[in-house]
Amino acid sequence: MRSFVTPYADQNITPEEANRRLPWDKVVVGWYSNRRVHQSVTHYHPYHEYIYMVSGKARYYVSGGQYELHPGELMLIPPKVVHTGYYDTYDRLIIQIDDAFWQQTLETSGLGAAGCTIPDRLLIFHEDAGYKWKVRSLIEQAAAALTIPDEAEREQMYRLLLSQLTMIIRQIIREDGLGKPTSTNALVASVTNYIQQHFRDPDLTVTQLAQYAYVSREHLSRIFKEYTMQSIHDYLTELRMQSCRQDIADGKQILSACTENGFSNYSSFLKTFRKLYGMTPADYRSHLNALDTKDSPAPPAGPALCL
Repeated sequence: MRSFVTPYADQNITPEEANRRLPWDKVVVGWYSNRRVHQSVTHYHPYHEYIYMVSGKARYYVSGGQYELHPGELMLIPPKVVHTGYYDTYDRLIIQIDDAFWQQTLETSGLGAAGCTIPDRLLIFHEDAGYKWKVRSLIEQAAAALTIPDEAEREQMYRLLLSQLTMIIRQIIREDGLGKPTSTNALVASVTNYIQQHFRDPDLTVTQLAQYAYVSREHLSRIFKEYTMQSIHDYLTELRMQSCRQDIADGKQILSACTENGFSNYSSFLKTFRKLYGMTPADYRSHLNALDTKDSPAPPAGPALCL
C-alpha cells in the first residue's frame, strides 16, 4: 500500500504551533505514525482537525461519548471541541484547516448562500462513505498543494479542495454515512459540559460537581472514570492547562495565566506543567517566541511517497 508522507510527519506539534503554521499555510496535512504514545492530554484546537485512520485504531472521549475510529474512517473535530484520545499503534492522515479561511471560501464560492456549512460538532464518516467519495485522495491532494510555489495559486487550490470537501461532507451526511458513539452517558455529558464552562473557578471541586449533578461524589467519580478513562481531577487539570498554555502563547504573563485559569498554587502549577509538557512555562514561551522570529518557511520541495 502506498503511504503519503508530508514534511510534518511524526512530529509532536502543539495546537499553538499548528495554529502558527495555518496563517501562512491555510491548510496543513501530516502523516502521523504512533508506536509508543497511548494517550493524549485533554485538549481542543483553534482550527478544524480531520483525522483519517489508515491503520490501527483509536478511541476518543467527547462530552460523555466514546467514539472508536477504525481504518478507512474519518473523524471531523471542529474548533473548541474538547476531546481526549487513547491509541493503539496507528498510522493517520491529519488535515488541519484554518476556520476563517474555510468560512471565507464558502462565502466567495457561493456555497454558503446555497446552504453549505462546516460541521460544528464531532462526526465520524464510515469507511464505505470515505471510499466512495475518495476522502483520502482529497487529503493527499491538499498535501500536494503545498508544493505549488506561487502563493496565490496555492491558495486557490486550497479553496477548490475545501469547496469540494464541503460538498462531500454535506452529501455523506445526506446519505447517512455517519458513525455513532460506541456508548454515551448523560450524566458524564452534563458534568463535562459544566466543567468546560466553569474550569477557571479555583473553587471547583468534585464535591461541587456531585452536588450540581445530584449524585454522590463516589458515584460520579466512578462513572466519570468509566466513560473517560481518567479522573475528574485529571480532566479538570488538563483542561485548565490547555487554556493556560494558549494564554501563554497569546502573550499573557505566566503568573496571570496560572491564576486566571483556576490554579491557586503556583509551585504546583509549575510542577504539573513540566510533567505534562516536558518543559517549564518559561521554556515553552521561549520555544514559541523562537518560532515567531523565524521567517515564514518556503513551500516544501515535495511530498515523499513510501511504498
